Amino acid sequence: MTENYLGKIVNGDCIEVMKTMEEGSVDLIVTSPPYGVGIDYDVHDDDMVWEEYSKFTQSWMEQAYRVLKDDGRIALNIPYEINRQAKGGRIFMLSEVWQIMKQIGYKFFGVVDLEEESPHRSRTTAWGSWMSPSAPYIYNPKECVILAYKKKHIKIVKGQPEWVGEMGEVEGKDGNMRAKMMYTEQQKREFIDLVFGQWNYFADTKSLTKETFSMDIPVKAIKILTYKNDIVLDPFMGSGTSAVAAETLGRRWLGIELSPNYTEIARKRVNAFIEERKQLELAKRKQYLKSLEKYWGKTLFTNPNKKISIRIK
Repeated sequence: MTENYLGKIVNGDCIEVMKTMEEGSVDLIVTSPPYGVGIDYDVHDDDMVWEEYSKFTQSWMEQAYRVLKDDGRIALNIPYEINRQAKGGRIFMLSEVWQIMKQIGYKFFGVVDLEEESPHRSRTTAWGSWMSPSAPYIYNPKECVILAYKKKHIKIVKGQPEWVGEMGEVEGKDGNMRAKMMYTEQQKREFIDLVFGQWNYFADTKSLTKETFSMDIPVKAIKILTYKNDIVLDPFMGSGTSAVAAETLGRRWLGIELSPNYTEIARKRVNAFIEERKQLELAKRKQYLKSLEKYWGKTLFTNPNKKISIRIK
């Protein structure tokens, strides 16, 4: 049952764990799966030939599709292309993965180009034919986020969005005043930036595991694709980045991680974040109560009509 997993990071194979979850129970899946490029993870075999990787992708994507609500979405962070050399050659990964998703039943919702702030990747030194058009090696090291939905692109059940405005009045063309929801310039700018198909992000250069995932990516995806209290799933939780993002933004969440070591790292990270937030809230409350000390024994407010006074003793 999905409810039993909320607020937890489950150690196990994501395909098998998702099979135990309720169908149509997740609002958003945000994740960055293994890319199949031979990274030396401590448990997962990332050194597959492309055909094996395709089968793996189809298997977990099928279960992900099943657990999504009809209006559920997925935000999938992958490279545009990879080079598996003898194990598959150059692969246009964006295209190949999307074809798998389309076959399963996902509907296209967009693709976001990721623009890394302060890039830490070095330029490739594999030029192919040096100083010649004979066989140049032209490679794109950038990544993207595929956005897709299950059946309905409009959310069926509305909730509280990330941006909460205040009701105000504006003058209409006819000179009459009408009610309008007003937002701050910062709120409007953030929304506009998120619906633009290019997200700036800072790479995770101090990763706790080899499964690196920039905090900026799940934060942006969760803000623009979910309401408060929606359920967010990351089937490749890694060091817990998506869980921290969901906690920060007031969404319910669950995660799955194959590696027992990474699972423990992620759990400690999330628990430390939650505890730090509790301590911060407690400190703010203490500071607020401290600020009221000067009013002790004084009347703060009096309503002469109803003869009501508020007094701090």
